[in-house]
Amino acid sequence: MMDDAILFAGPSLWGTQLPLPPGITVRPPAACGDLLRALADRPRAIGLVDGVFETGPSVWHKEILAVMAAGVPVLGAASLGAIRAAELHPFGMVGIGAVFAAYRDRAIERDDAVMVSHAPPQLGHRPLTVALVDIAAAIADWPAADRAAMCSIAGRMNFRDRDWERLEQSFVRRTGRRMPPVDRTASLKRRDAEMLLAALAADVVRPMCAPPPETRWLRDLRASA
Repeated sequence: MMDDAILFAGPSLWGTQLPLPPGITVRPPAACGDLLRALADRPRAIGLVDGVFETGPSVWHKEILAVMAAGVPVLGAASLGAIRAAELHPFGMVGIGAVFAAYRDRAIERDDAVMVSHAPPQLGHRPLTVALVDIAAAIADWPAADRAAMCSIAGRMNFRDRDWERLEQSFVRRTGRRMPPVDRTASLKRRDAEMLLAALAADVVRPMCAPPPETRWLRDLRASA
C-alpha cells in the first residue's frame, strides 16, 4: 500500500496557512465515483471535505462503504464530508470537527448549511459566498437580537447569493441599524478541514466495515471506475 493519503478538498481549505503535510495528495472536490477510482492508487486513507453537488452526482453512501470495506479508512469534515460522516459514522467513517458534530447531533439538518459558490480549479476553488455554518460562527459574540436577525436573513437567502455584502445590506434594511463588526475571513469550515488534514497526517486505524450489497448501481459504478 502506498504511503500517501488522498484528500478531496477545495473551497473549505481556501485561505489556510497550514503547510501541506508530507504524504498527502490533494485532489479537487469529489464527484460520484472518485473515491472508488482512488482505490487504484492504493491510498493509506482518504479524506473527504468538499464534493460536487450541482455539476454532477455527489459521492454516494455505498461508494464510501465499499471503500472502507476494501480496508481504506475514510475521514470526513467541514462540508459534504461532514454530512456523509454524520450519516455513516455508525459504519466506521470517521467524522472530525464541529460541523460534523452538529450534523451528527442533528443541531443542523439542512444540507445547504455548508454549501457555497466557488471559483473554478484554475483559481483555487476560492469561495465566492459564505456558508451558514461560517456565518453562525462569525456572529457568535453578537447580541442575541442581532444574531437572530442575521440567522433569519441568511437562512432565507439562496447559497449562491449569500455573501457578506448582501447580508449587510439586508441586515440594515431589516433592523435599521448598522451591522456589528464581524471577521469576514474567519471560517469554521476551514478550521475543521485543517483538523482533518492533521488527522490524515497521523496514523489512521483501518476500518472494520462489511461490504455493502452489490447492487446494479454499485456494479456499474465499479465498472466506470
